[in-house]
Amino acid sequence: MKYPVLILAALVLVAASPTPPPSPPPLDQPTPSVSPGATFTVPPAPSSMPSATPTPTLDNIMGGHRGARGKGAHPDATPTPPVDTRKGLDGVWEIQIQRGPKTQYVHMKLDQSGDALAGYYLTDQNKKFPIAGALDGQHNIRLVVSRPDGTTILLEGRVDGTTDMIGMFTDSKERVPFTAAYRPKEKFIDNINAGPGMGGGYGGP
Repeated sequence: MKYPVLILAALVLVAASPTPPPSPPPLDQPTPSVSPGATFTVPPAPSSMPSATPTPTLDNIMGGHRGARGKGAHPDATPTPPVDTRKGLDGVWEIQIQRGPKTQYVHMKLDQSGDALAGYYLTDQNKKFPIAGALDGQHNIRLVVSRPDGTTILLEGRVDGTTDMIGMFTDSKERVPFTAAYRPKEKFIDNINAGPGMGGGYGGP
């Protein structure tokens, strides 16, 4: 009876032992052999969001805006011309008086206030006379130049925009056509400070 008891006890122990786990599936690739003492570098984890690449523009390629001044400006950049902030017909005008094949050049400086015009008329002999006149809503202009001897010059015509005039030049001797063109930044007439009528007697228009 001794052996049957041992056999029964062995069967009980086998029944009570846990079931071994299944074997893992075979790997697709064989495990590489590793030499003793070898070192490994762990690659960095990829970023969750790819970095945005800036879109190339002309400013990025050329190193800044070509029209800008200062840091980043192109050395050959052309400066932007200043904005013309003059008011109406303000400024210096070059007048061309037509006398047959000959043309006489004189100048005038006008200041506009509403429809009223005032300023100075400068002859080709550097004599300056006061001007007073007006501009109507149809772009018709009338200017009266007062000479020191009491006579006057009348300029009547039409204004095209704010840079051109055409009309008739009339004084006690003649009535001839004239044209006038705006001339920006004429320094010589701005520096004339003589009062009305100064410059001696009348020596021509």
